[in-house]
Amino acid sequence: MRYPFNPAIVRIRVTPDPGTEGPPPVTGGRSRGCRRPHTNSTAAEVRRLIEQTTLTYSEISVRTGVGRASICRWTRDGGWQRPPFAPRATDFSPSVRAGQKLKLRQLTERLRALAERAIRELENAPTVDIDKLMQALQVVKMARLESMGRRRPRRQPDGTPRPVSWWVSRDEAIRAALKEIRRGGVDIDRVPQQALDLFTDAYTPVEDSPMLRPRGKKR
Repeated sequence: MRYPFNPAIVRIRVTPDPGTEGPPPVTGGRSRGCRRPHTNSTAAEVRRLIEQTTLTYSEISVRTGVGRASICRWTRDGGWQRPPFAPRATDFSPSVRAGQKLKLRQLTERLRALAERAIRELENAPTVDIDKLMQALQVVKMARLESMGRRRPRRQPDGTPRPVSWWVSRDEAIRAALKEIRRGGVDIDRVPQQALDLFTDAYTPVEDSPMLRPRGKKR
């Protein structure tokens, strides 16, 4: 029991004086996903430049000292909107305008999002659909294989290096790409059509690619 003559506990909060220069600090801590010791004022400055200027990501990085990768993550996770006619990151380019390299970089995230959506539908369903469950597992395998794509060995099973022509044919031939994921344990017959369309579209070679042009005589 509290002694009646003791005053109530009063919480004292000290707030800093508002700065005369720059935007106010961001409440709620630093931006999510950042591994560098960026302060709230730095994150606020990045957001102001993203939403109120037409500077490129490289120019914003030079002004604030924040890496381009961190700026892209903050913009994506925070839902920051760029003003009209402002350049945007290549990862936000429309699929129609995206090149093959960009589509391959986006393929992993799109497959992962498709797998998460399928899993949520299975969790909300009253009964378990075995066919949909197997389709979701195939999409998860495809996303895992694509995330490991750059770490695949560049040598044949016998240890000899692969020729350049092998990589060109692999990148441009959908049949070779499907063969790769089949080797990784993906059942092509159980892959949903939407995931298969994303995969084939990413590995479809561009018609005006220099690799597809016939080689002429050197002048």
